[in-house]
Amino acid sequence: MRIVFIVKQLANGGAEREAVAFANELVKMGEEVHVVSIVDSKDDYIVDKRIHRHLLHGDRIRIPRLKGACNQLLMAALLRKIHGDVVLPFYVTFHLAVLLSRSRLIYTVRTNLEKELPKKSDYFRRKLACRFAKGIWIQTEGQRRFFSKKLQSKLFEVHNILDNRFLQIHKQPTNRIMHFISVGRLQPQKNQRLLIDAFGKMIRRTGNVVAALTIYGRPHSDFLWQEKELRAQVEELGLKDRVFLQDWVKDIEKRYEEADAFVLSSDYEGCPNALMEAMAAGLPCISTDCLTGPSMLIESGKDGLLVPVGDAETLSYAMQYLIEHPQEANRLGDAARQRMREWGTAREHAEQLRENLRRMCL
Repeated sequence: MRIVFIVKQLANGGAEREAVAFANELVKMGEEVHVVSIVDSKDDYIVDKRIHRHLLHGDRIRIPRLKGACNQLLMAALLRKIHGDVVLPFYVTFHLAVLLSRSRLIYTVRTNLEKELPKKSDYFRRKLACRFAKGIWIQTEGQRRFFSKKLQSKLFEVHNILDNRFLQIHKQPTNRIMHFISVGRLQPQKNQRLLIDAFGKMIRRTGNVVAALTIYGRPHSDFLWQEKELRAQVEELGLKDRVFLQDWVKDIEKRYEEADAFVLSSDYEGCPNALMEAMAAGLPCISTDCLTGPSMLIESGKDGLLVPVGDAETLSYAMQYLIEHPQEANRLGDAARQRMREWGTAREHAEQLRENLRRMCL
């Protein structure tokens, strides 16, 4: 089977990372795999050498009004040349190009569609793509709610792949919770402003003089102003010696090993990779209870803590709770690790995807 993945770039994103993870597993299983990227960027993710890689070169078009249409035509032509059995766009812009190429489209759902595609034009494009798609890949059961009864028969659920290296981290129990970390692109969806605000509230309320927060991630290309605003917020709250903004790093597993707790402050998610990784590393985790994603991973009070979306006060008290109850934090971390041990292997998830794709080709 010839399988084609479309990504924006091979860097800086959970969707891109999952596309590469599935592509790597599928090529190991003997499938012919192609990865088409839109932006020529420095690769963050390791791509198996057996995978056929293509670059669209759409960024060469400088006239904004022509760029979108030309890129669609370029992509359609490239897909006709590859002649894949199925095409899985992890970059929503190119669903039309897949249909124009007469390829079998697999619509991939990576987040909360009500938040990701709020405009009427986006909704229309999604409706058109789903109407002609051979299948719709969802990450979580909760994402079924985004689709009408007519489309339910097209849905198939395959969970994200968890990199086994996070389960190999050996964390020791601690009697002091001091260092919180968060991992994710710097963009409004991740709401790092809320996290910094909540951390500041906790510091002011408790007078804690040792706790620190490190946020790992680089700005999304559409939100390059985000880092500047977050740094200004840290300065304004007087937290520059307590809150640190760091670039994304390839060896993020070492940062999990060094940390005491993990916090996800997103307004919405699909199935958050960073939360899965932190849980696998054995960190006690706090997450906002987004409509889809975190509640599939965490049962609050059992293997982590869930707090309402957008509620800085409750988030600050959750952080305080972990600091004041280190033994309970250790228990939550151990339970989180066990939860992710039961998640399933990369091979198992890739085989599940392959079986669904084969069914779509019949």
